[in-house]
Amino acid sequence: MTIRTGPPSDPSLATRLGRELKGEVLFDSFSRGLYSTDASIYQVEPVGVVMPKTTTDVFRALEIANEVSLPVTPRGAGTSQSGQAIGEGLVMDTSKYLTEIGELDQEAATIRVQPGVVLDRLNQWLEPHGLFFPVDVATAS
Repeated sequence: MTIRTGPPSDPSLATRLGRELKGEVLFDSFSRGLYSTDASIYQVEPVGVVMPKTTTDVFRALEIANEVSLPVTPRGAGTSQSGQAIGEGLVMDTSKYLTEIGELDQEAATIRVQPGVVLDRLNQWLEPHGLFFPVDVATAS
């Protein structure tokens, strides 16, 4: 576990998350600055960032945030062009550890993946099976 803190974040929240999660807890000014932007024009500095290593980390971070009425913003690669990957509460970055590609059901043409899987990697994995995940372009309409 990694914990980095720095003002003006909440050190008691950072300590608790660091104690209860296996993943990384980043509350220092530099990390909050990095996570205050995405590919959009917006900038919102979060209270802190967690990088869960397990699904249990995800659940526990959500429980703790709920207990203190702190909003949580899930984040993958931060490529949002509309500001969805930033928020003033706790940012949960799944791109580092939650990247497993799981069950493929050829008959139903479905696959189970963790939230940190990026599209290019998924399509490379699907290619030998004659499948691909098409892009759903949000800016098309």
